[in-house]
Formats: sequence, structure tokens, C-alpha cells
Amino acid sequence: MYLPRSTVHRIFTLTLTGGIALGLLFYALVDVAQQQSNGGPTLRLIVALLFGSIVGLALSIAAWISLRYALSEVRDHAQRILQADLPPLTDNDPLVALRQTVTDAIVAVPRSTTLTTLVSRLSTVIDHEAMLSAVAEAMSEHLPVHGVVFLLYDAERAVLVPSTAWGVGKANRSTVFDINSSAIGRALRERHSVRFSSVQMRELISTASSQPLTVINWPLWVQQTPIGALCVMLAGADVRLNDDQQQLLEQIATIFTAYLQTSIYRQWAERDQRRLALFEHITERMAEQPNLEQALVQLLRIAAELTESEHGTFLLIDDATSTIRMRVTLSGGDVLPLNLASIPILKHGLAGWVLRSRRGAIIDDIERDTRWVPTPGLELMRSALAVPLFHGDHPLGVLTLADPAPYHYSQHALALVSVLAAYAVTMLVHYRYEGIVEPEQQAHARQILEKHLDPESMRTLIAQRAKLMQAIQPQVITVTLVYGCLRSVERLTGLTAQQWYEDVATSFDSACRLIVYQHQGAYMSLDGISFSAAFGFPQPQFDDGVRALQVAQQIQSTVARLRIQWRQQFGVDLPLAIGITTGQLMVGVVGQAQSATMIWSGTALREARRLCQLARNDEIVVSDTVLKIVPSGRFTLDPLTPVNLHNGTEMAPIYRLIGNT
Repeated sequence: MYLPRSTVHRIFTLTLTGGIALGLLFYALVDVAQQQSNGGPTLRLIVALLFGSIVGLALSIAAWISLRYALSEVRDHAQRILQADLPPLTDNDPLVALRQTVTDAIVAVPRSTTLTTLVSRLSTVIDHEAMLSAVAEAMSEHLPVHGVVFLLYDAERAVLVPSTAWGVGKANRSTVFDINSSAIGRALRERHSVRFSSVQMRELISTASSQPLTVINWPLWVQQTPIGALCVMLAGADVRLNDDQQQLLEQIATIFTAYLQTSIYRQWAERDQRRLALFEHITERMAEQPNLEQALVQLLRIAAELTESEHGTFLLIDDATSTIRMRVTLSGGDVLPLNLASIPILKHGLAGWVLRSRRGAIIDDIERDTRWVPTPGLELMRSALAVPLFHGDHPLGVLTLADPAPYHYSQHALALVSVLAAYAVTMLVHYRYEGIVEPEQQAHARQILEKHLDPESMRTLIAQRAKLMQAIQPQVITVTLVYGCLRSVERLTGLTAQQWYEDVATSFDSACRLIVYQHQGAYMSLDGISFSAAFGFPQPQFDDGVRALQVAQQIQSTVARLRIQWRQQFGVDLPLAIGITTGQLMVGVVGQAQSATMIWSGTALREARRLCQLARNDEIVVSDTVLKIVPSGRFTLDPLTPVNLHNGTEMAPIYRLIGNT
């Protein structure tokens, strides 16, 4: 507060002048007294006391006059600066009046109404844009604010997303800040403010002005829950706030957060209620659809609404031919016409990837992921989510969602869409989609043949329905047949039936079946210790003989390892004998429905069994009919004594398989 500078000087001047005058007066009095009488000490003492009293009185009067003058100047100055009338004085004591004047002046100092006005404005608005406008205008009264952006924290995706902006600020949906990898995200997690230049935060500034700006990011928290961040853009490069400015910004941010949390919590609650309502009424909405395509369209709309997606697609595929049977697409909520199937999508795109991996996937930023294949006519997408549709082990298609904003999808969204994908499979079953519900005859054929053929051969047959049905018809075909049998099984006297089945029969059958399937042969388990494998069924191939001999060698090597285990476990060696021939095989099916069984009989089976009986332990015996279809010199074979294979007089050459050449 201003105090008159002349007060002390005036007091000194008055007291000095008064002292000099009193000194002259004292001198004159003493001189007069000495001239008129010769008074003693008493007289001089009285004169001195009188003189002191006069000096003290003069000094008091001078001090009082000075204080009264200072009081007048203080009151005039306070009224002029504050532009307000001070209350009248209630005490004549100048010192008391000075204290009262100071108190009245402090009370009359005008208070800022910024925070009060802000609270009043925020209490009347509910949308984020109006709230941010009120906050920005309040800060502009004390800071050179050119723009403000509110970044909303999305807990599901763990990112900060521009929600609304003011001034030169820009709320761009394609701009996101990861909570873990970005500087703004880390500042929010650590709950401290951070400064950036306009170049560093150019994604949040709508103008390319040459004027430098400083962006101050202020974290917003409610207890232990992050709400978002306030990005304040101040004019000037590397602007630093003083303590009062930081306190003001903190107070405004606290008030903004208090009003903001209600709106945000309401949005979260409404979103969860909307999702719940969609799931509660999904059955009713699906039941109203007249056909499968309309049902898929409705389900796709629900998926897009649940995840707030701009684009969605259902692809229903034919796994056997790797083609797309049906494509239903949404863009901005409108159903697009059915487009042609695109093979690259299944080979190189996200849809093909999730089908091969058999699990859902999220692409946070399409510009950094090569699994997204752009669709002609579709606006640029930045993030995608895809979930495969499976019925058992049978792939049916893919549900794909996409959005122009990066980091749009979360694991929670993936879980929600996975539920919808499961519901889509249920719908396909309900509408008897061709890829799920097989014709009764085809299903019957598949159930019979899948007990004897490898999965790859089954897929090939299912894709060609005529060949599938032909394979179960009674027929006589030429095959190369491998027949194998374990010997000395009768020596396993201490085994229970369960031990025999689990430790010997199952392991032997599984090992032989696996090797036969690897070479695309048809496998037939006979009695637990014997098997047969036909090469040339259901369709003959040029290398049937070669594959049969290779299978026999591999089975012999694999069973040799099993025999070591059996000897250690049971103390018994179980040698293997194998016979191979080429001839006629009769194939047919007996029984009905679930009890239907395929049977083999004919010359080839009898000859292969006879050769297996003639073979020594660990020996593979091959008839000369096999050599006629195997390239010369491909295998090493030793001739054996010709034998009678048909209970006649004709002797047939046979050979022992040694190995490959």
C-alpha cells in the first residue's frame, strides 16, 4: 500500500524548527532573569522544567499534525486506487484511524469472479463442448489462451481420444494417444502436467499459423480413476506459468473435472445399458427376419452399434473351394449391394488370417499392418476387428468390423463380437445353411469313410459329392494292399483286458493309422493285432505301389521302437510281419445308419494275409504283382522261393523288401 513519502521529513522539519525557536526563547528568558534578579537554583530549575514542558508539547503537537496529515493522504489514495468510498472513521486517534483505514481498504479490494462465474456456467450445461467453452473463456481472463482440447480417457482401449475442442484446438477422431507409449499418456498415469511445443502437438491444432504456441497438458483424475487430460494452448514459445497461474489452472481443472465426471459416468452407464438392451432383445429381432441374409444384416447392424463401428462385413465361405459364398456389408449403417467374392481376402487378408489361426484378432492401426486388404469403394479404415465363425471344426466364415479411427477396438469389444459370432453360427444352423447341414446321404457317407481315410482325403471327397457317394457303393477295385500282424501275443498272459487295450492294441493301431494317413492310404483295423491298408481307394493314383512299400518300411521302424517299450514293460517281444500285394478288392457297406460299417474282401486281401503268414519275424514279403507297378530299381528286393497263393498248382514269385536304393 502507498504511504506518503513526506511524512517523516515533515515531522523532522517541524520538530527541528520548534526546538530552535524554543532554544532562542530559553536563552532570552535566562538572560532576562539574570538581569533583573539574582535568582538561585530553584528559579533556574523551575525555568528548565517549564522549558521542557513547552518542548514536549511542541513535539507532540508536531507529531499529531503529521499523523493526521498522513491519515488524510492514505484515505485519499485508497479511495482513488480502489475507486470506492471507505467507511467513516470511528476513532480520533490517528494511529487507530490508520489501522482502520488499512482494514477498510483491504475489504474494499475487488475480488475476481472467474471461478464463481465458471461454476455458475458449468451448472447449466451438460454437453462437453459447452463445458469446455466455459472453461476456456474463464482461463482466457488471466492467461493468453488461444485454444483448448479435452482428451477423453477410454478405459476399454487404454487410449486418450480428442473429445471436443475450443479456439485453435482440433478434435480429430483419428488422433489417439496410447496410455503406455505416448508422453501425454504417461503424464496422465503419473498424474503430472507436461509442456509441449505446437510442433509436437500439431495433430491437436487446427491452424498452421506461424505464431508459436505452448501446449500445457493437465491431467484430470477423480480419486483413483483417470478421466482425461486438458490441453491448453498458450501464445508464445516455451511459456512457463508462475505459481498464481498454475494455481488458477489447477482450480479450473478441478472444477471442470467435478462437473465432467457426472457426464462421463452417465455416458458409461448409458453405453452399458444400451449394450445390455441389445443382447436382451437380439432373439426377438432375429426372429422377425424372413431369411438368412436379412438376419445377418440385422446381426451386423447390432455388432456395429455395440462397437460404434463405421463398417462391417459377414463373409460366408466354402472351405473346400476357398471361395466366398455370401457377402453382407454395412457402411455407415447402410446395407451395400452384394459384391463379388474376393480370393485375396481369404489368402492374404485379415479374414483368411483369423480362419487359419482359428481365433479373433484386432488391428490397432491398419497403416502398420499388412493383413488388411482395402476394399474398392470403401473409405479409408484405420482399425479393424475380425472373428471367425466355426461349427465344430468346420469353418463357415468371418465377421469383420472396421472404423476410420485407429485404436478403436478393445479386448472387451472383441469379447462382445465373439458372442455375436457364436449367435451367428446358431442362426446359420437355424436357417439350415448349406455349409452346416449336410444332406442325409452325404452325412452318412462321411461318417463311414472318415473312419478309414485321412482328413485331407475326406475334404477332397466332400468337395466332390459324386465321388463321395461312389466311394461307399459296392464295387471291385484294383488296389495295393498292405497287411500287417503282431506275433507272439499269446505270451502276454499277465495282462488284463484293459492293459492289453491301452498299452498294446491302442498304441499299435494309432502308430500304423498315422503312417497310413500320412501317405493318403485307406486304413482298416482288424482285431487289435492286425491291420490292412489299401492304396488305390477311393481313387487310384499312379504311385500306389510306391506308397504301399514306403508305408510298410515306416511301420516296421515305428513298431521296432514300440517293441523296445513292450519288452521293458512286459518282458515279451512282439515281432511284426507284413505282406504286400496288388489285386482285386471288393468294397462294400453293411448295416444301416449309425451301425453301418465298411468291409473289405477279395483276392488282394487273401493274398496279403497269406504273404504276412509266410513272412518271418520282422520281414516284409512282396508279391511280383507289386513290382509291376513300381519303378524298376526304386527298392531293393531279394527273391524268395515261389509259393502257392491260391490253393492251386501255380507258383507265384515273391520277394523280401530290403530297403530303398
